[in-house]
Amino acid sequence: MGAWLLTGVKRYPGDSRQRFDLRIDDDRITCWSGAGQGDRRSARVLDLDDCWVLPGFVDSHLHLLYSLEHLQQCKLEGLSLDSVATSIATGQAGPRIGHGWKDPLPALMDPDPRRFLDSITCDDPVFLWNSDHHRALVNSEALRIAGVEIESHQGIVVEEAAEHIWSMIPRNSGGDATGAARWLLEHGITAATTFDRADSIRILSEASSDGQLGVRIRHGLPEDDFLCAIDCGETCLPVGTREDPFAMPWVKIFLDGTLGSRTAWLKSDYSDDPGNRGVVRKSGEDLDRIVLLAAQHGWAVAIHAIGDAAVEEANRAISIVRSNRKIDLPDRIEHCQLVDPDALDAIRSTGAIASLQPCHLYQDRQILDERWGSRASYAFALSSIDAAGIPIVLGTDSPIESADPWSDIDAAVHRLDRDRKGTCYGPQERVGFECAFNWCTAGAAKANFLPQDWGTLEPGTAADLQILAVESPEQVRCLSDANLMDVYSMGSWRLERFGAADES
Repeated sequence: MGAWLLTGVKRYPGDSRQRFDLRIDDDRITCWSGAGQGDRRSARVLDLDDCWVLPGFVDSHLHLLYSLEHLQQCKLEGLSLDSVATSIATGQAGPRIGHGWKDPLPALMDPDPRRFLDSITCDDPVFLWNSDHHRALVNSEALRIAGVEIESHQGIVVEEAAEHIWSMIPRNSGGDATGAARWLLEHGITAATTFDRADSIRILSEASSDGQLGVRIRHGLPEDDFLCAIDCGETCLPVGTREDPFAMPWVKIFLDGTLGSRTAWLKSDYSDDPGNRGVVRKSGEDLDRIVLLAAQHGWAVAIHAIGDAAVEEANRAISIVRSNRKIDLPDRIEHCQLVDPDALDAIRSTGAIASLQPCHLYQDRQILDERWGSRASYAFALSSIDAAGIPIVLGTDSPIESADPWSDIDAAVHRLDRDRKGTCYGPQERVGFECAFNWCTAGAAKANFLPQDWGTLEPGTAADLQILAVESPEQVRCLSDANLMDVYSMGSWRLERFGAADES
């Protein structure tokens, strides 16, 4: 805590030709002055001539502690079958966890990956997520631990079945809240909404209580935990306020799966799989019960919906919540990847927020056309959703994609490959840089249950900011381009690069 004066800085959004002095007192922005005119009294002065001051990012959708756990897992993407076998076989004793495989399965593994994995190890459980974490390959020991019949099982599990087995395998939870916060700050993120398991809630809420993490954490309560509490007669109310370092205002609900696993719930068949319209994870009756209970207990809802049928069902559910809850809270459709244009007016009228992850285009553009056919023209329909008046926020969905807000923005603006090559996918749905940037900063405050005017960098607001030494933020493609100097939040320089500045 204390007072700081940052001199000669540029402010984004703003004119690159203008220079300012910015005064910060404790955790608040005090004032912007012309360059050389700032109030130096009792302040430590940092000469940051030509550096940019930007709001810290909010990642509106990720899986925080699991992202750290993910870093410790075996990475399977691009590996040969022999390399996969070697990676599994040479791991330390205990569960063998990996991620990143894609269709089609290698010939030696298909159609019975269980037996292939058993040939590598039958003593330890093996669990290999695919790239979207909605399907997995498992060996016999993983099935046995989860109480699943083994004899006729091929070792391919999807959606709830995969999640059940995953929950039963003992493993390192990645439960280092301080390390997780530091990891976010190194990405320029000063606020994050995470959807993790119940153990994450305890770890992050306890660590966030005094604000020392430097990141404002928002969490969703898994639907199963919510229903269990209600059915047991427990008091189950939302946690925290917009001003608190930690808050949990949402019940997280799943309606469908993903494009990659052909489990996203569609209004008509997959173009490459006639007869398949995906997975409906919840009947209308079950969904109505959950959302009515959520409304009665004062919760908002965040509903996973990727396919067009799921998106419309999520919007119907949100209309029930908003009609039966007494207070205004941010109800969200998570992913909102495929939206029928005819549904946009209904979503706007409901007041639902579209929480999108344009970075998924990097993976999904390879299969969109083959699986969704002509419907793919309105996948990741950022411009159309925005034009319809529906609030939008962006997230990375880490660890499915990198926790890099710049990459997310770049995907929204350019809709190209990661290296900005190839053809623009759906050019009609591109948006401008400043628009996408706003969806990751000030424009995301309400949707993420953050303090009013968070991310605006106006006097009196939270001094959650990042310092970049670049010619223009609008030229940044990914974090490695950003030249992130330091991050200030909750009264401290969090990367400690400016913390030793001389007092003046």
